[in-house]
Amino acid sequence: MTEYHNDKPIDGSQEAPDLLNRSTFAKNLSEIIALDKDDDCLTVSLEGEWGYGKTSVINLVKSELNNRSDNPIVVEFNPWLSGKPEVLVQEFLIQLSAQLNIQDKSKHAKEAATKLIAYSSLFSVAKLVPGAEPWASVLQGIFSRSGRATKKLAELKKLDLLSQKNGVEEAIEKIDSPIVVIIDDIDRLMPEEAFQVLRLVKSVANFSGTSFLLAFDSEYLTSVLKKNNIENTTEYINKIVQLRVPLPVISEKNMRQLVNVEFDNLSDDNLTDRFKGDRDRLSLLYFRYCKHLIKNPRELKRLFNHLKFVLKKVEGQVCFADLFSLSLIATKSAHIYEHIKKSPEAYVGEAYGGGLNYESAKEVIASYKKERDSLFEYCSMKERKLLTGLLEELFPLIKNKDDIFSVSTSNADKYGRVAARERLYVAMHYSTPEEYVSDNDIVKFIRGEVERLDFVNSIFDKDCHNRFLNLMLNYSDRCHGNEFDVLISIYDVLFESRQLKASQESNLGMFDDDPLRITKWVTEKVIDSSENRYQLLHDVLSRVENAAISADIFHIVKTQHKDENHSEPWVSEEEMAVLQEVFHQSAVESIRQRLFYESYLESHIFYGLKHSDKDVTRDFLNSILEQPNGVVRIAEILCYSGSDSTNGMYANIDNETFGELLDLNRLRREALEVAYEELPMRTAAVFKSFRDGKSYYLRDGTVASKR
Repeated sequence: MTEYHNDKPIDGSQEAPDLLNRSTFAKNLSEIIALDKDDDCLTVSLEGEWGYGKTSVINLVKSELNNRSDNPIVVEFNPWLSGKPEVLVQEFLIQLSAQLNIQDKSKHAKEAATKLIAYSSLFSVAKLVPGAEPWASVLQGIFSRSGRATKKLAELKKLDLLSQKNGVEEAIEKIDSPIVVIIDDIDRLMPEEAFQVLRLVKSVANFSGTSFLLAFDSEYLTSVLKKNNIENTTEYINKIVQLRVPLPVISEKNMRQLVNVEFDNLSDDNLTDRFKGDRDRLSLLYFRYCKHLIKNPRELKRLFNHLKFVLKKVEGQVCFADLFSLSLIATKSAHIYEHIKKSPEAYVGEAYGGGLNYESAKEVIASYKKERDSLFEYCSMKERKLLTGLLEELFPLIKNKDDIFSVSTSNADKYGRVAARERLYVAMHYSTPEEYVSDNDIVKFIRGEVERLDFVNSIFDKDCHNRFLNLMLNYSDRCHGNEFDVLISIYDVLFESRQLKASQESNLGMFDDDPLRITKWVTEKVIDSSENRYQLLHDVLSRVENAAISADIFHIVKTQHKDENHSEPWVSEEEMAVLQEVFHQSAVESIRQRLFYESYLESHIFYGLKHSDKDVTRDFLNSILEQPNGVVRIAEILCYSGSDSTNGMYANIDNETFGELLDLNRLRREALEVAYEELPMRTAAVFKSFRDGKSYYLRDGTVASKR
């Protein structure tokens, strides 16, 4: 990335070219202010708002002056260096003297410089009188030193002052080169300082053959004059400035050229390639909002400075169009940007910390409407309308409509947009929180640039598995060639994780993300995107360690062939028959090995087997029942019939569900012979259901509500 802009103006060089085509304007202006030595003093103003390029034009003017054959003496006076209004006149005359000596070695220049120093000494102790011309200020200083004054003395002193000024003028007239005095940034001075600059141009330094080029914002200068009790401000400025020249208008084409240069300098990569639709979104946001909000080169530089900083931290983790838009908001309205950062719930309906919230996102966002509206207090009506529209593009739920459920909200995370809470956090905090996982991490995981098992283990160790799995949903179509390795690395960690067991035991499943359910979605999307679905399905279903997820996946395969509206099943009828046999073998073997007993998923596999083929399931269960303590093992397999929000999982062994698979009378007889009180609670609950057919909670063995 390039360095940050420091607001340095352009000078027309190859490193800082004139992209606004103002060189011809600057050349014409330089010809006007390069006077002949006999010409009367001329004052020209270059007027424009802050940030529109006055200093850049001045640099172009200086370049033109330096190329002239008459070798103008260019004196740049910076009132900022003065520090105090009362010494501003003296310091200007001293700077003018020094520049004459430096730029012109002739005896005439040396004489003029000497007389300027003598002239400046008259102002060394003068206390400038507000509202009066510098002459009056000088006289007041003389009177105060003498202790007494008469009209005759005052006239004598005044004649002496004028004679010294006349001496300076005579010496300057002998210099062959034109003198151009440039005073920039008058509109950055304090009101008293800005006023004194005008007074010195008018009364102190209006030497013949000398021109002044003053740069200022006319609105600011008008306010300065009003504060100094000048009523007719326009007339006052016109009395001092003989030619008032406004900056050339910046065309939309020129501004877009500046924008394109900034985009080119951001990165060598195509920043809109990471997320689908980002390029079109950026174009829409730029032409609808940015080009109307960013009015001048200075604002544009500030926008891209902010954007460069953010990109360096989070590039690729939030769509570029939204990062660009947030930087635009930061540039135009820092307090709105800070409000988004501090109160994300006002825009996405949920704070960064998350947690239970019994209000919908729309309700939360609506409750902040007055607070959001107050942020526009100091915006113009035009800016308010544009910023409001931009915020609605970024955060669709703040629109005052009930039917907002578009790609911007439902798939915000997939498209990297800040309407998703996690994406907003990354964008506003310039980093990926430990519990969120970055898109770059996901890409490296998929490509195998990290040890996959170690990576997934670290994800679950840090409890950021939900974010990881949700991001995998977004990147499921990028697994080509690595599908099986990616999936089994997730399965192997998930099925041994404490999070999976906790989610199975929880009675708050309606509020918590279920990692098994999301993993099933990831698997489904990866298979759907695969170029060889049958082979991938065969590999997944044949692996015994995957049986808990295979039950769901094969159910999808079978359902696709039953659903007449399903356009393209993953496999053919013949291939499905092979996959069914593969699933039966792996499911039965996983239960025999008790691979999923601790995670409560044996029942899940059992139901998958039952839905696939009841005859196979019946034979398998009866084979277990014939083994020693077979009834206990059957109870372990069948334990999970369902769950509710009251007390979690329950067992319900009824004739409707199990009558065609097992001899329930035999089960009850054998169950009566077992001291179930000594068994684990979840198994004991099944034995209770064996005996009376009622529902019992696995957590504590109490009776569940009737099913």
